Amino acid sequence: MTDTLTITVIEPEELAPVGRLGEWLFAEGASLRMVRPWRGEPIPSLDEIGDGLVVLGGSMSAHDEGEHPWLADLRELLRGVVADDVPAIAICLGAQVAAEALGGSTAVPALGNDEVGVVELTITAAGESDPVFGAVAAEAIRAAHRAGISTSDGTRLPVIVSHHDAVTHLPEAATLLASSDRSPVHTWRAGRLLAFQHHPESDPARVAYWRTRDALNDLAGSMDAASLQAARDALEVAAGRSAAPGAAGT
Repeated sequence: MTDTLTITVIEPEELAPVGRLGEWLFAEGASLRMVRPWRGEPIPSLDEIGDGLVVLGGSMSAHDEGEHPWLADLRELLRGVVADDVPAIAICLGAQVAAEALGGSTAVPALGNDEVGVVELTITAAGESDPVFGAVAAEAIRAAHRAGISTSDGTRLPVIVSHHDAVTHLPEAATLLASSDRSPVHTWRAGRLLAFQHHPESDPARVAYWRTRDALNDLAGSMDAASLQAARDALEVAAGRSAAPGAAGT
């Protein structure tokens, strides 16, 4: 019998849950330790995370340290993860914080690089040969093609996205694995850390939430404040209900 792997998952925001990624890790027999900064839970030290780390997304930016001081601790943890060769996944905000922690840069906002919905990624030669991402991307492209989802004749990977900020310069030690038409730095690796601008943990219900949220934001100037807030509150309640089944750990 093998020992159970313990994976620490940092969830910056209540409505950005671990989702399908948690289901996949559970299916592989992993135990998840959830850390929720939005509840005031501190970022763990490197020797507390166990066998691996996942950093999820959130609506704050990588530059919002004044309002979210735990971002400084997260940068330090991500530097340690790469230096100590610990397996890690960083998603959206997590990828942006990781880039800055390792010497890259993130634009806030990234005008012209923002994306919402589904986009197709072009896999680089390094991405195709990557021991983890290459195989997963190839199988995902085949599965999407079988399902009738556009893959540009099996050459591009369709992914779920929602971001207004973006990594604009990779850390010197990082390798680019995939790009989209609007966001050149999408998937990359530094050591054993894989960084994704897209959301592999999300599903169509989450995309619908993002689209509705952005539509409400666009209506801010044409709705009275009370009606707009009521619509936002109803959306957040509905999103919280849909997120609940994907939550994992304590």
